[in-house]
Amino acid sequence: MEINKEKQKAAQEKARALLEQQEKVRVERRLLKLVRDLEQGQDNVLLNNEFLENLPEIVLEMCHTGDCDQVKLLFEKLGECACSEKPNVRERAVTALSICSELLLREDLCDLMMEVTSIFVRWLRVETTFLSACNIVCKQLQENGTRMLQEGRWKECEYLLETFYQIQSGRLEKSNAIRSVVSRAQEGMAADYILEELTLVCLRGRGERRQNAEKILIYLGRRAAMHLLKKLLSCNEKEDRLRLIGLIPATGYVAVPVLKEYLKKDLPWYGIRNIILMITAMNDPELVPHIMPCLEHKDIRVQQQVIDCIREVAGENRKNYLLSALPLVNDELKEQLIVQLGQLGGTDTSEVFLDLLVERDSFAPKVRDQLLKKIVINLRLSDSIRAINLLNMLIEERKDVYDVNSDLVVKSARQTLQILKPRLRQGTGEKIEEIEEIEGEEELELVEEEVEENVSFANDPVTRNVAKRNLQRENEEISILLADGKVSEASQLLYEKSIEAAKEKDFDSAEMLRDRILEVDPNALAEVIRAGELIEAERSSAISSHHLTIWQDLYDALETEEFNGLYYILQEKSYAPGDVIVEQGMAKSCLYFINSGQVTLSCQRGRDEIFLKKVSPGEIVGAAPFFDVSIWTVTLTALSKTQVHILERTKFLELLEQFPSLESCLHKYCIRLDTVPELLKMSGEDRRQAARYPVSGVSKHTLLDEYGNPGVRSFKGELADFSTGGFSVYIRISRKENARLLLGRGIKTTIPIDEGQVVHCSGQIVAVRSQQYVGSDYSVHVQLKEPLEEHVIKRIVSMQKQKS
Repeated sequence: MEINKEKQKAAQEKARALLEQQEKVRVERRLLKLVRDLEQGQDNVLLNNEFLENLPEIVLEMCHTGDCDQVKLLFEKLGECACSEKPNVRERAVTALSICSELLLREDLCDLMMEVTSIFVRWLRVETTFLSACNIVCKQLQENGTRMLQEGRWKECEYLLETFYQIQSGRLEKSNAIRSVVSRAQEGMAADYILEELTLVCLRGRGERRQNAEKILIYLGRRAAMHLLKKLLSCNEKEDRLRLIGLIPATGYVAVPVLKEYLKKDLPWYGIRNIILMITAMNDPELVPHIMPCLEHKDIRVQQQVIDCIREVAGENRKNYLLSALPLVNDELKEQLIVQLGQLGGTDTSEVFLDLLVERDSFAPKVRDQLLKKIVINLRLSDSIRAINLLNMLIEERKDVYDVNSDLVVKSARQTLQILKPRLRQGTGEKIEEIEEIEGEEELELVEEEVEENVSFANDPVTRNVAKRNLQRENEEISILLADGKVSEASQLLYEKSIEAAKEKDFDSAEMLRDRILEVDPNALAEVIRAGELIEAERSSAISSHHLTIWQDLYDALETEEFNGLYYILQEKSYAPGDVIVEQGMAKSCLYFINSGQVTLSCQRGRDEIFLKKVSPGEIVGAAPFFDVSIWTVTLTALSKTQVHILERTKFLELLEQFPSLESCLHKYCIRLDTVPELLKMSGEDRRQAARYPVSGVSKHTLLDEYGNPGVRSFKGELADFSTGGFSVYIRISRKENARLLLGRGIKTTIPIDEGQVVHCSGQIVAVRSQQYVGSDYSVHVQLKEPLEEHVIKRIVSMQKQKS
């Protein structure tokens, strides 16, 4: 029988296909059973290689048939297995999810990919063993997270990055191997273009979008910190800088190596200061040593920032750091360090003060006496005979130069000696040279003088009234104690409340409470003296940092050399309530920087005084007389105890020879704050009570000497306008400072009118203003001594019209 080979082959192929189909059906059934077993909690299914190899096809088939809910259920069970206590089950479950993740990315099944990502994050948060799948899973998380950031799905990506951040910061404890792969994934997501977009939204965005951007930047760790720091160093907007300074420390300890690295670079002063600010914000005492070298920086603003950081962060080691800082910082900052160290006390502190006292001749003249006074006051707890000897030497030394009865350094030194000698005599048994005794009342008077010469930063009638109300509340408690005969307890309570108020910078309340102590207990002189010292200490410790803070916007625009030059030519001065600082009509080219207290601006109209404004700390007054050439159009009066810094024009001109750009910078800042011209306009006091008429024509002028006699030389000018009370004329002046010499000078003027007749008038130059667009031309403004009659003005004006 002949067999048809072709038919046989076809039959065999058909049989093979049938067998394959049947096997495929059996495999599908077997796999589906394994899926159901897994869904029912049989995690040993994951140990089946066949199941693991075919899982992607099962998932894909379910997706194509629209059974996505079944897929989610399967992933949920795999997620539970990924958190199993059995290491082999965890690893197989994570591997299965990783295989599925590749399929989902390839098929662009975003919703399911998010499900798998969430499962991976939950697993990563609890996993403590480095599994073989860790590398690939973190890589997949990086790719999916980057995709979410690119698409702007920041909220969805937040939980993933927060987990990375917590692992890197140590909040989630993991092995070094896990932290390493997580770090690579985190840095991989921090691409430059992503960081730039996030930073832009953080600085310019609003609402929830900005909050999301801030969180993502924090969670992106080290690379984000580096990016933000570079942005900070090139940032010109103060609001942006403050936001960046707040963000960088929030990235955690991954920012520390970055900040340490940048501290070693040659940064501008403000870059170093901002890094110190960020280290302060991290509030870790172990970071303080990294900024200590900055105490030797040539810019006092950097030194001050280090001191502030030590005070806020250093904790138990604060005293040692302050002792290290004392010989390094500028003399202007030593005063606050002496006060703070004096409060901390100790033999080592006293020895450092004595070493400083030995080097007193090297102190900057501007602050020498203030430093000496602070040193001798804070030596009152010393137990060294060396203190007695040095204080006696200081007194003898100053006797030849100063009136010892009024010199506060000598007074303070004598008071300290009076406190030290009895204690040291008792402790050593040695004979100590006697000094002139100071009675208790004189002691108290001295303490009050020392306190009084400093100025509270919140001292105005409003805060004074608040302080009085606070004292009334304390008096109720004091009255109860006194009624029970507990005098010492009442005085001690007043002492404690006084110190508490001083530490809170409420100096008005502190002083009132201190003064109340003697009323309650006449024997509590020691407590009154000690309270006065501590109030002064708290007040003094804030002066330098207060000044640098209140004028930060101005100083931030200056380079180190410019700042140092400006800072050291400022003259500090204090005024009592009611003191006239500057009077209207004065020719005084000074700028007044209000540091503390309050000042009133007023002007005179006839016999009436018009109140214009109450000036507070942080404001500058005097821009027009300083930058232009004019007399003061307002009167400046201290409303409360007030401290100002004064910038004299003559000293400023010397500084401009070194830093020519300083004038434009200061001028822009002052003009932005100057409200005097607008206030005068609003009040109606614009110095133009009479109508002004525009005129033109040549006039002849002669300057008068101090006795009113005309000089030899005359000059001509071009009339600009005229009124019954004054006129202005254009003249040419080679230098601005020469123009300033005209201010306040008497002037005699001859003005031609019709038919060869002339008008003679005399007055005073009240302003000389540069015509910015006409080279060296200036307008000279004259206030007439005697008003011209109206008919004379009309003749001048009509003559000008005929000429034109």
